[in-house]
Amino acid sequence: MKVHNSYSTNGNSKSIHTTDIFINLPQWKWPVYLLLWTATSPSIAQQTLPEESVQFDAISVTATREARTTKEVPQSISVVDEKRIEDVRMFSIKDAIQGQVPGLRIESNSNSYDAKISIRGAGLKAQYGVREINLLRDGVPILDPDSFGRLDFVDTDDIERIEVTRGPGDLYSAGTAGGTIHIISRSAFDDRHNTIRGGVGNWGTHNLHTRFGKVFDEHAFSLTFSKRYTNNEWRQQNRFNSTNIGLKHGWQLGESSLLESEVTYNDVKLNLPGSLNREQYTRYRHTGKALETQDPWKNSARDSKILFMNSRLEHRMGDWLFKPRIYYNQWKHFHPITGQINDTEGWERNFGLDLEGIYTHSLFGIPGSMVIGGTWRRSWNENSLQYAYVDVLTVPGTGRIISTLSDRKGQLNSRTHFTNDLWGIYFLESLSPTDRLTIDLQMRFDQISFDIKRNEFQSYDYARGNYAPGRGLVKVKEDYDLFAPKAAVTYRATDQINAYVSVAHANQVPADGEIQNAVEFGRTLKASGHLNYEAGFKGRGRNWSFDLTGYHTDVSNEIISFVQNLQTLYANAGKTSKNGFEFFGNYAFTSGFEVGASYTYTDLKFNKLTEPLTVIDPVTNQRTTINANRSGNQVPRFPEHMYFVYTTYRHPSGWHGRVETRGQSDYFTDNANTERHGGYHFLTNLTVGYDLKHWGLTFNVQNLFDKRYAVDVNKDASGSRISFTPGMPRTFMGYLAYKF
Repeated sequence: MKVHNSYSTNGNSKSIHTTDIFINLPQWKWPVYLLLWTATSPSIAQQTLPEESVQFDAISVTATREARTTKEVPQSISVVDEKRIEDVRMFSIKDAIQGQVPGLRIESNSNSYDAKISIRGAGLKAQYGVREINLLRDGVPILDPDSFGRLDFVDTDDIERIEVTRGPGDLYSAGTAGGTIHIISRSAFDDRHNTIRGGVGNWGTHNLHTRFGKVFDEHAFSLTFSKRYTNNEWRQQNRFNSTNIGLKHGWQLGESSLLESEVTYNDVKLNLPGSLNREQYTRYRHTGKALETQDPWKNSARDSKILFMNSRLEHRMGDWLFKPRIYYNQWKHFHPITGQINDTEGWERNFGLDLEGIYTHSLFGIPGSMVIGGTWRRSWNENSLQYAYVDVLTVPGTGRIISTLSDRKGQLNSRTHFTNDLWGIYFLESLSPTDRLTIDLQMRFDQISFDIKRNEFQSYDYARGNYAPGRGLVKVKEDYDLFAPKAAVTYRATDQINAYVSVAHANQVPADGEIQNAVEFGRTLKASGHLNYEAGFKGRGRNWSFDLTGYHTDVSNEIISFVQNLQTLYANAGKTSKNGFEFFGNYAFTSGFEVGASYTYTDLKFNKLTEPLTVIDPVTNQRTTINANRSGNQVPRFPEHMYFVYTTYRHPSGWHGRVETRGQSDYFTDNANTERHGGYHFLTNLTVGYDLKHWGLTFNVQNLFDKRYAVDVNKDASGSRISFTPGMPRTFMGYLAYKF
């Protein structure tokens, strides 16, 4: 199998892209019950397996920053490989990783890149975008130093693989404790995927993608163009439109060096629909459409323009492999949300450097390797603006806004200048005292600095529902020191099974908006601490694989969100515990069938939490704030049980297909644990395709049985307001592709 991968540590630079290794072979894992059933089933046991071994593993570069098979990584990690990506429609990364990664919950209420992601409960408080989870695109953080990530940086038609680590301990992560999603695009040296592909579907959906690449003697070029559009007319205010253009260049600098650079431009327009109340959700359950919202903000959206540049070098010098990187991106957006219209006048800019070296050595006669490096990045914007809505309907006499009529900007509410700086150093020493034992000792230290100057002329008063005089000039300066040590041991029990244990700590830094929110309401936010204990088994056979993981995480100063007087506030929760069990595996038959399944058990609990709660005296009508004790309650909005089952089939004639189904238990909708909701079962997707020489035809159906369900249910602290986010109805797309 020919592979093009700039992360290889092969000293021969030309073979970095042409060596026959198993980096792109499938990364699947399969459940123990299926393994036992297979071992005792005569119909399977009697099948003749191929004499040549097939390695069901993949190379990962995310958790340890050096190329290792996932079996050798002492952490929960999943690689969504090229075969899986080709089996789905890839309108968003949700299509690739949903269900495929145990412990991860990713949902979207639109047919677009937008997604809410949570790993082991981390990321639940995000109202938009991705929080508490590190997002990388080809090694570059696509998030601010305060950990707010954006998926609009990604052209989903140009993804080679996706690596997901779960929990603390990732050597890439700075200021995030939930894990890392590393999206790796195709190399400029990859000339196997030159294609033109077009797709159409229901809900006014269109997709066009083309890629052309050419490899010369020392140089390689590739050009990509993607266009995605959908009306999503089943939902109010839910259109999506994106245009992605990318140019990559690869340069072979002699026998031991490789330089790859890229520049991409993304123009993305995304409407953001509001939530539903109980009656509206009931109507959606009956009709399959959600053409209304309980929220006054009928014109919420996020329109972004993004320029992304990245250049990375690999140079081998003796036992050293140097991997420096420099990157720059800038973006602007128009972002009407609750009470405010955000508009960047100019660009928000991000600049970063990463200097990494990998040294192969022996220590006191013990073979090992060392990863060492440092990183720095800055994010800044000199003129971030917020405006009031000018076209609104109000209640006579009170002025309470009950509906926006457009996203036209009115009076200037605030002007903000901010700078976020992050610098860090990291180190990993790996030693193998025996051929069966590997010891990993690592440390990462980062410092994040916030410098925010905000001049607030007026603000939206959530209690009264209209605009009120602002607080004037507010200055915020905060520094956070973040320590992330880890120790892990991997033991090769047999040639096919590894066991590992690890202890890791990481800090979760608050977002700048959370810091400002806390200062405004007289609070101080600390970085939460996450201490994770994990143990597991990883098995890789010639036609089967499995991962089995158990973990316990103690969280101090967990940052939670709660709603008070219709205002989302943030506070440290005291102490939280997280316990879980994750299992993923697969089995490949010689007949062309492959089956797999995953199961996730998650127990998230507040060990210590008091939640501010506003109560109204029925006699005097006076508002009073009390501290409600939530200690011992379950953390809301994350299911206790999740499952996923799939089967694929590939015939030598070119026919192929995939069926997958997933489900989850219901969950508490609030910190008080007063109500449960959100469960669903057997949500099924189907893909059928046929490949003939250069041509490929694919038909995909999501939510095959048109189930009506909620992707998120949230109840405020007072219990007076509950919000439902409806799931997508049955959605289908057909694709025609030509590879050249």
